[in-house]
Amino acid sequence: MGWFTRDEPEGVVFDSVIADGVIWPAYTDDDGVLWIDVEEDVEVVVDGAIVDGVIYEAWVDDYGRILIDLES
Repeated sequence: MGWFTRDEPEGVVFDSVIADGVIWPAYTDDDGVLWIDVEEDVEVVVDGAIVDGVIYEAWVDDYGRILIDLES
């Protein structure tokens, strides 16, 4: 499992998350909180993230931070 923030990328960069089969452009802020990069307000349940073109299981914790299972 990996924790990702803009401060500590650990060489892994994701640019999209997946929710119910839809790919959403996304990023994390300085606190590691996940933001969906679209103009309208959306509420989704994240179940994956794309890292270097590979889809990994992912979810958002109670603080809004994304967790990505790099072993999935």
